[in-house]
Amino acid sequence: MKHIFKSLLLAALVLAAASCAKDDTESRGGDTAGPVIVNASAAAIDGEIVLKFKAGASGGVEKTRAAGGQTANSGIDEIDRILTSAGTVKFERLFPSGGRFEERTRREGLHLWYYVQYDPSVPTSEMAKMLSACKDIDIIEYSLPAVSSDYRRVSVPAAVTAATRAISDEVRNVPFPFNESERSQILQWHYNNTGNVYSQATRLGADANVYAAWQLAQGNPDVIVAVIDQGVKYDHEDLAANMWINKGEIPGNGIDDDGNGYVDDVYGFNFTNNTSELNFSQELMHGTHVAGTVAAVNNNGIGVCGVAGGSGRGDGVRIMSCEILGKNESGSSGAGLSGQIRAIKYAADNGAVICQNSWGYPAGSIADTDWKNGSYSAITRAIEYFNKYAGMDENGNQEGPMAGGIVIFAAGNDASNENTYPAADPNVVSVGALGFKGAPAYYTNYGKWVSMSAPGGDQMLSNAYGGVYSTSVAEDGSSAYESIQGTSMACPHVSGACALAVSYYYGAEKRKGLTGGMLRQALLSSTQPVDRFCTGSYAGYEGMMGVGSLDTYKLLLTVARMDSIPAQKVAAGATVSLDLGDYFLATNVLGYTISDPEIVAVSLQGGVMQIKGIRKGQATIIVSDGAAIRKPIEVTVE
Repeated sequence: MKHIFKSLLLAALVLAAASCAKDDTESRGGDTAGPVIVNASAAAIDGEIVLKFKAGASGGVEKTRAAGGQTANSGIDEIDRILTSAGTVKFERLFPSGGRFEERTRREGLHLWYYVQYDPSVPTSEMAKMLSACKDIDIIEYSLPAVSSDYRRVSVPAAVTAATRAISDEVRNVPFPFNESERSQILQWHYNNTGNVYSQATRLGADANVYAAWQLAQGNPDVIVAVIDQGVKYDHEDLAANMWINKGEIPGNGIDDDGNGYVDDVYGFNFTNNTSELNFSQELMHGTHVAGTVAAVNNNGIGVCGVAGGSGRGDGVRIMSCEILGKNESGSSGAGLSGQIRAIKYAADNGAVICQNSWGYPAGSIADTDWKNGSYSAITRAIEYFNKYAGMDENGNQEGPMAGGIVIFAAGNDASNENTYPAADPNVVSVGALGFKGAPAYYTNYGKWVSMSAPGGDQMLSNAYGGVYSTSVAEDGSSAYESIQGTSMACPHVSGACALAVSYYYGAEKRKGLTGGMLRQALLSSTQPVDRFCTGSYAGYEGMMGVGSLDTYKLLLTVARMDSIPAQKVAAGATVSLDLGDYFLATNVLGYTISDPEIVAVSLQGGVMQIKGIRKGQATIIVSDGAAIRKPIEVTVE
C-alpha cells in the first residue's frame, strides 16, 4: 500500500509540475529559465527543502500568508499545486520576522527565503525537479543533515597510579593562576603542555598556550559565544555561572516577551523541535563538552577550566545554546538546514559575536562547484549576516563588545583532504586537529582550505589521556567530565581564544572599535608553525593544516595592536616618521606597497617607516605582516 501511495503521489507531482511549466510559459512569453539549484546531494533530507522567491513574487506570497495565517500555500497557483500534491504540511519564512532587526533582515533579502516541509516519501531530487519549472522561484536549496565532529569517546580513569610529573613554573615558566586540581591541569594538557601527561611523553608547548594568555585576560561577561550544537547542560556545576541568560524573557510564561520571534528562549533555543527546552544527556553531551572548552568556570575549585571562563568572580564569557543536533546527530533527529540557518541568525540578533560550530557535512558530500553556488545559498547568507551584523544594533551602531562577528567551524574527522562544508566556505575560519605531540591527529581533515589548527586530541597516542578533557553529562543526567577527541574539540579552543581576545581588547573600560574582520586577521597572523611536526608518518600534511596552530597568548598581544594606522599629512619635500611597533606585534616581517610612488616615497627600517612627500596628491600605503594583517595608511601630500 505504501508503494502504491508513493507512486500516486509522484504521479500527482508530475501533473502539477507540468501545469506549472505550462502556466509559466504562457505568462512569460516562452521564458524557460529556471531557478538555481544549490547543494544538491544524495545525502539530502527527504521531506524538506528551502526556496528563495524572486523579489517580484515575494510580495504576493507575504500577502497570502498575512491573509491566511499559517497556511501552507504561497498564493502562486502553479507552485501551490506542487506543494499540495507533495502533501506539504509547513510553508513558512525561513528567517522568522526579525523584530527590531526586521529592516536589516529585509535589506539583506532574507525575507525572500521560505522553508517547505512535505511528505518525506517524496525524494528531494523529485521535489526540486518539479519546483524547478516554476519561474517565480529564484533558488532551490537541498536540506543536508549535519554531523558532529567528535570522533570517539573514551573515559578517563578516576584515579591515576602511573608515575607523574608535577606541573611547575620551571617547565614553561608560566604559573597556573586558578584553584582547579592538579589532575585537571595535567589532563587539560591542551592548554599548557609540559611535555609529560602522567606516564605519556608529549611535546613541550604542543598546546593552545592558554596559561600565558590568562596573565593578560580571563574573560568578560559581555562577550557571548553561540554554541551551535546539541543542547548545553545549562545547570552543569561548571557551566551554570557562565550561561547566557536572555534578560528580556520571563521563563515559562509561554510568551515571546522580548519580541525576537522565540518563546521562553532563556538560555538559547532548541531548533530541532522549535521549543525553548534544551536537550542534554549522556548521549546528548556534545554541546556541553564543547561549551566547557570555551567557558567552563575557572577558579571555582571544581572540574575543569575554560579558555575564557573568567577568574571565578562572575567575569567569564557567556555561552548561548543553539541546539541543532539530535541524538543521532544527523537526519531527522537534527534540525536540518532550516534549523542550522535559523540558529546562526538567532545568534547574531541576540548578542553573540562568536559563532562556534563543531558540526558539518561529510567530506566530499557536496561538490566544490556546487557549493560555489553557495553565494546564492541560504546558509552562506546566514553566515555572511552573522559576520556583518553580530554586535550591531538595528541602526548599525556597535552595541556589543565587537562590531561584526566571526564564524568558526570544525574541519571534520574523515581523514580526508576533500573540501568539507561549511568549513571550507571562505566566510568562516576552519579548524583542524592536533594531538599532544603537536602533529596532526590521525582522523583530522586537511587541505589548502583549512584555515588553522588547534589541539583536538589524538587517542591513538594515548587512549586515556590523549583526548580533550572538558565538561560532560553523566548517565543519571548530573554534571560530569569526559575526555574526547575530534576537530569538534579543536574548534572550541579557537572560539574560546577569540572570546578571550575580544575580552582583552574590550576590557573593563568597554573599549569599542574591534571588528570581526580585525579579529580574524589577528587570529590567522598569530599562529605557531605546524609543518615542523609533519615528518615521518605525518609527511604529506605540510601546508595542509592551515597557517599554523593556535597561540592564544600571541593572539591577545596581536589583537591589542589591531587599531588602524592614522592618516598622515606631509609637505612635498618633507618626511614624517611612523613607529609601526604600535600597530604590529612583530616589525621585522613587515612589507609594504604604494599605490602611487610618484606622490610618496617610503623606507622601512627597524620597524620605523619614513614617508617622504614628492608632489601634491593622495596615495595609499598598504603595510602587511606577510600573513593575514594588511593595514592601509592614507597619505596626503600638501
